[in-house]
Amino acid sequence: MHLTNKKFFKLASLLLIGVTLVAGMIIFFNLNKASIYNELVNLDLIPKPEKLTELYFNDNANLPGSATSNQVISFAFVIHNLETTDYQYVYEVSMNINSIRHIVDSGKVLVKNNQYYVKNEKFNLMNSPGRQEVVVELIHLHQSIDFWIGNN
Repeated sequence: MHLTNKKFFKLASLLLIGVTLVAGMIIFFNLNKASIYNELVNLDLIPKPEKLTELYFNDNANLPGSATSNQVISFAFVIHNLETTDYQYVYEVSMNINSIRHIVDSGKVLVKNNQYYVKNEKFNLMNSPGRQEVVVELIHLHQSIDFWIGNN
């Protein structure tokens, strides 16, 4: 097939238009990267990091299982911040005895993103017959862990 000058210039002009369009799009996307990214996030087309907090007992295999009245019990709990930002946690440690809640410790702690906070607890077991529930709660997150301790 033989190309005439007319067909050649038509083909070259179409190629030039295509290259100009592609180059223009690349420049546009480079200049507007942030706004395009934000729009894709708003449309849920880009995955967002999962936000969560891990709350657990340190060395949970060795939590106290029984104690005598007024005996000192000790344990530690851990807060692991995976909220993708620094977060201030409000916690309470309580004893539930016969459906009555007794707060034995509380506080606020700022935990940086992806960091751990370990809190050592030590207090006297309440003088009450029967089993007692020890509860650690992160107040604003409505997240809690607990264990039961028997009274000898």
